[in-house]
Amino acid sequence: MGKKVMKLFLDTMLRAAVIILAVAIVVMLVLLARTVSKSKKSDASDTGNKTSIVTEESDPSDPTFGGSGDAADSSDTSADDSSQDASTDDANAGNGKDAKVVVLNASGVSGVAATWQTTLTADGYTSVDIGTYDNGDQSTTVIYTSDSYDVSGLVSLLGGAATADRSDIDSSVASDVDISGADIVVVIGVDNAANN
Repeated sequence: MGKKVMKLFLDTMLRAAVIILAVAIVVMLVLLARTVSKSKKSDASDTGNKTSIVTEESDPSDPTFGGSGDAADSSDTSADDSSQDASTDDANAGNGKDAKVVVLNASGVSGVAATWQTTLTADGYTSVDIGTYDNGDQSTTVIYTSDSYDVSGLVSLLGGAATADRSDIDSSVASDVDISGADIVVVIGVDNAANN
């Protein structure tokens, strides 16, 4: 009789513990949902509260940039002109992601060009073809491009790959893909065979 009572008591306690645990889980989920909801609302309201920031160059009262204040310092404007010329050159360089890119595998490891094609496409490059470099394995990766494309993002993605002029690579280096119409040719060397 005592064992039956003890078993009944333990059975009841176990059921109560399961019910309490289930209620606690439901409460925690509700609190989590409310927190996420509040977080999304605050993110949405933060995007609408943008303020305009006046930079020195667009401030009409700043004499440095020919505003209505005191006389402008001519030595400062010549330095600003050269930096504006450099930024204009960068702006004139085409986005490398819009260029026709050909990736050639010169690593000796099968599938490397296809893997880099997937990586570049995921990174926003719109036209990426692949092939095999026919002049043997290369130890380092080289990006062949003209000055009309900004390849700094590609250089970073490829771990600081070297760059060379597009005219330095001949169409005969790949028999399985035509590189003559490519704006950028990337020859993947052994250094980037495993970096992807």
